Amino acid sequence: MFNFNHVTISVDNLEETLNFYKIFGFDKHKEYHDENVDIVMLKLGDMILEIFHYIENNKLPEHSKDLGIDLKTIGNKHFGIGVKDINEAKKFVGENKLTDSEITITKGRLGRPYFFIKDPNGILMEIIEED
Repeated sequence: MFNFNHVTISVDNLEETLNFYKIFGFDKHKEYHDENVDIVMLKLGDMILEIFHYIENNKLPEHSKDLGIDLKTIGNKHFGIGVKDINEAKKFVGENKLTDSEITITKGRLGRPYFFIKDPNGILMEIIEED
């Protein structure tokens, strides 16, 4: 009856954000623009990432940029994209300079290896090896 439909993020710089996600293979699906907001839906496989860019916006709180601190705060934490080989994904991220932080692959409590990076807005994205 139900299917997962989309994740939405709000961003400060729309073009920089679109260019970032394009590197991962996201393609434009739909878009809407008016004098207050630009909305762009990107698609990767069956996943839809809806991006809101308001002309007047509030910055991401600093505590939301740090996974170790923010996990205990109620609300959305991050979104994940799956990969077949976590080491190849780490190499891809490094070669494309998609993070300026050192990438640490961690084995999750549920047994799958993963790592986090931040998009240009400081939004956390998990890259996780699929079963």
